[in-house]
Amino acid sequence: MAFLQNAWHMVGWTNELNDKGFLHRTIANEPILIYRLQDGTPAAIADRCAHRFVPLHLGEQVGDLIQCGYHGLCFDKAGHCVKNPVDGAPIPKAAKVKAYPVVERFGGFWIWLGDPASADEGALPDYEFLTDPKRATVQGYMLTKCNYQLAIDNLTDLTHIQFVHGEYQGSEAFPRIKNEVKQVGNTIYTYLTFPNGKVPMFYANAVSDPNKLIDLVYEVRWDPPSNAKLTVRGYEVNDREKMLFEIQSAHIVTAESEFTCHYFFCNSRDYAVNDPEADQKVRDWQRIGFVEQDKPMLEAQQRSVGSVDIMDLRPVLLGTDAGAIRVRRTLAGLLNNEIAAKETPVSATV
Repeated sequence: MAFLQNAWHMVGWTNELNDKGFLHRTIANEPILIYRLQDGTPAAIADRCAHRFVPLHLGEQVGDLIQCGYHGLCFDKAGHCVKNPVDGAPIPKAAKVKAYPVVERFGGFWIWLGDPASADEGALPDYEFLTDPKRATVQGYMLTKCNYQLAIDNLTDLTHIQFVHGEYQGSEAFPRIKNEVKQVGNTIYTYLTFPNGKVPMFYANAVSDPNKLIDLVYEVRWDPPSNAKLTVRGYEVNDREKMLFEIQSAHIVTAESEFTCHYFFCNSRDYAVNDPEADQKVRDWQRIGFVEQDKPMLEAQQRSVGSVDIMDLRPVLLGTDAGAIRVRRTLAGLLNNEIAAKETPVSATV
């Protein structure tokens, strides 16, 4: 299976560095090790020694070098072996591992899998709200045994919340929902509106009267390869000029392999800031909604689909699948362009 190379892939939250100062994960079938240099900047190299292929995270950091825990070879941030522990022993030219462009942004580490010369920090999806000091954020992570595109389907068709998350987010306005999709470049927006309905339980703290009728709008912004931002807004009925509340959340899905993905999530709100009880409510919801509800459903779906792409099974499509289908087509186009570029020979310069 091909994965988009010329794009930023999140590897983890910055607070996930372990006691050694390491964060190691497999991203698109590539083992990655992230650590900080002595000046605090992050570095990312392949988590596999060039000698006997032992994971480098089993070793130690020595200054700015990573020393393999098996035979002691040391690698720098560019992936070059620069030290052999045996005095006078030569360092083979092939003793190097892949290095990756890495940036620390929005509370996470992101790597560029493709050509380092093409790495453009401007191509990072915008999650600036996650570091806004005027907002409260609660983050989490779960490894999910499903293809990353199934997880994105789940986010771009939010009608599932009525049934999978009904206790928390279900609405009696569901039969009246309205769905809309728009695309700007390679960014796709889906909108799901629950008109003139009671406030779902999860948003009750955001309004003064939990029985108040509102228009509830879910906006999902997708950026390639698999990064989603969910914004939930409550409005006065039929009045988009009077917003009652806004909740933003990051849903960053990174492929681990063909059939597993890393799901990073972070909820951000503009009310009840510095309120531990509100934080705990969100944390409880993340555990129930994602770990106990979404994860089992997605993993069961993957087992049912098996080793083929779900679209090859010719699924019945509903009107609310429009966003997910647009995302899949856009991603397929980007992947095809990358493959075609690799297959096109470069003209010789005379």
